[in-house]
Amino acid sequence: MSTPPQLRPYPTAQRTPVQGVRCLRCHLVQPPVPPGHFTCVACGAVLPLQRWVAHPPPGASPPTRGRRPSTLPATPGETPSYRFGHPRWGFPAVVWRPAPAGPDPAGPAPSPALRRAAWLGWLTAAAALVAAAAELWRFLLMIDGRTKVLSGTAVATSDALVAASGVAVVAFAILTVAMAVTSLIRTHRWAAVVSGRAPARTSRAVAARLLVPGWNVYGAGQILVEIDTLLGPHDDTRPRMAASRPVLWWWLSWVVNAVLVVVALVRGLGGSLQAIADTVELHIAVDVSAAMVAGLGAVVLRRFARLVDGPRPRTTRWVVQPPAPTRPLPPTHASASSAAGVALSGASEPASPVHSSEPVVTASGVSPTSD
Repeated sequence: MSTPPQLRPYPTAQRTPVQGVRCLRCHLVQPPVPPGHFTCVACGAVLPLQRWVAHPPPGASPPTRGRRPSTLPATPGETPSYRFGHPRWGFPAVVWRPAPAGPDPAGPAPSPALRRAAWLGWLTAAAALVAAAAELWRFLLMIDGRTKVLSGTAVATSDALVAASGVAVVAFAILTVAMAVTSLIRTHRWAAVVSGRAPARTSRAVAARLLVPGWNVYGAGQILVEIDTLLGPHDDTRPRMAASRPVLWWWLSWVVNAVLVVVALVRGLGGSLQAIADTVELHIAVDVSAAMVAGLGAVVLRRFARLVDGPRPRTTRWVVQPPAPTRPLPPTHASASSAAGVALSGASEPASPVHSSEPVVTASGVSPTSD
């Protein structure tokens, strides 16, 4: 059996005097002395050892005299001193390692939701254009009805098309608004966190500016401008607080659509034939402006999704590699001359013909080779 290792005590620090110290009794500067000599060469008094004193930093208040020493930690006026050398304590000798990665404060990227909202925006724009065409057909039938007798089938078809397209526009618009508002709330917070800032508005404040009627005419554009300024690139040509053109065009179409909706509602309260005709014309304008709002909104949402995902890596300098040959290539001029030189020198024996069982491509087709 092996004997267990014996524990050895930790070696104590060697106390050595500093050469050139002054004796506290006779004030004689000590000459160089051998190690282990701690007394004055003149009077035999014990020499003071090296003493580390911590001085206050520049600009600190001077220490007050006549103050009793306290057991509290040292203050700038009362600095600690180390009589028996520099202290050996400190932080443990550990290896720096990265902190464990916690959950991402920004959360997942909202680009998939933005793309889904953009597709719904395109569907809403298409439905609004169909509704505008149905209203235009109704207006043309009203003009013809002043001098002609209209067909009952045409009038019924026009009314059905107007009603169906109106329901489709409302349904697609509700789905688009629900998806777009949710994605924009997430994008507003995500853009702020990624850019190193705290979100300027809460989720309720963003939702209120996007959904409250009347307030959203200004608030929706404000939220989109804030998201665009956080996500978009910035240079000398585009300041930090300037929005992109798609966002500004969408905001303008949004305001125009809101004004046309209010005018159409007010004009629809009239009961005269002229008021009915004006209401149909205003419905055409409302549907066209709604199509512009939905289409430009889809463009803006797609832009936000691209900015969230970042630029895609593009591979340049594609090289088309030639296909591998199906049979051995004929010897070139250089290889034939080298083979002839080797045969004349007698360094190697003549090579035997290569037998292959792989098929060979001919003009008439694929024919197998024989051994």
